[in-house]
Amino acid sequence: MLQPNYIWRLTEAAEQAASALDTRIKCMIIERIVARLDRGEDFYLTSTDMWNAQVYEDAGGLLEDVAKEVAKYTPLQADLVYKAFQDAMDKSWKYDSAIYKAAGIAEEQLAQSPHYIRLLQRHYEDTINDIYNMTGTRAAAAQKLFIEECTNAYFYIATGAESYSSAVVNAIERAVANVSDKGVLIEWLNDDGSVRHVDTLETATLRAVRTGVVQTTAAITNERMNEYGWDLVRVSSHYGARPEHAAWQGGLYSLNGNTPGYATLADATGYGTVTGLCGANCRHSYGPGMPDHNPYERINKGENDKIYEDMQRQRELERRIRKSKGKLLEDRAAIDSAKTEAVKEKMQRRYDRQAATLERQNKAYNEFCEETGFKRRQDRLHKGGFTKAEANKASGAARRYNNQKG
Repeated sequence: MLQPNYIWRLTEAAEQAASALDTRIKCMIIERIVARLDRGEDFYLTSTDMWNAQVYEDAGGLLEDVAKEVAKYTPLQADLVYKAFQDAMDKSWKYDSAIYKAAGIAEEQLAQSPHYIRLLQRHYEDTINDIYNMTGTRAAAAQKLFIEECTNAYFYIATGAESYSSAVVNAIERAVANVSDKGVLIEWLNDDGSVRHVDTLETATLRAVRTGVVQTTAAITNERMNEYGWDLVRVSSHYGARPEHAAWQGGLYSLNGNTPGYATLADATGYGTVTGLCGANCRHSYGPGMPDHNPYERINKGENDKIYEDMQRQRELERRIRKSKGKLLEDRAAIDSAKTEAVKEKMQRRYDRQAATLERQNKAYNEFCEETGFKRRQDRLHKGGFTKAEANKASGAARRYNNQKG
């Protein structure tokens, strides 16, 4: 069994690596959009065919460069995910072994169990292959987004609705905003090819690693219980559980239906389904259990539901802060890539405004944590690439923006 707080935190390193890659890819797209459009006096609109040819040539270089970034990321992420699997398996094994030992079953060392190590390896490979498949599409998706935004910018400028120089500046700002807002998303498709759901790389990685680890430890727990003839399982429990999970958390169930008087694990918890125990993004785990031993306190449903709502609000505030930090990095890429003062000034104003937004978001987050008594989660506020130096630049920009407004 794994503890809920441990499951909550085990994805941090993999999440941060995915966040850094996602931000880097968006910055690369923005840098090339600015380079294509912000040419000062050298800029002019060619025919549509010639423009498309130039954009596709640039897009080819972008595809290669993003592919190189993904290639650097892949072994790093593989190592981080494998460490998460190893550490989780070690903790789950030791917890379950203590229960077996107390019941008089001889303790077995994980290192002496090649079958379980192979099982761990197989589940890890399934998870990392899912991550490879997600990241493997990043280069093509980045190229597609670059082409779309350059095409949109071309026709925006070509309308002649405003002066040529003004149209170029505004087209760049629109393109940067679109890349920053949309990003290079992962699309999950229905059987008919329609889009069912979209995720950022960061969110998809979190879900893949957390679900992969929880399901791996569950599979190994099941095999050990069957090996020892143990049928009763105890499910973990925590405040802030989803209301539909709160009904069965902390309970004692029968794994295989061999113990009269106990509901089966699958029937009671939905184990084996995407929305049940050990399903997508679930923080619950389970291990061998005994009727006279329950390490989990009884949780009040009303209090649990209130904490759940507060935790959802906290997660939303954290997502907004991370998104703002990403936008600041992306605006900075546009500023640094700009050739003309007009574009630099336009993007600097956008950067300053976003910095002031981040300042307000940080204040609201701190006030929320004080009101609820929740811990301020620095790990959940982390954004890959947003260093202390970047934070200092943002603070200065927020002061500048607020002073100008006042």
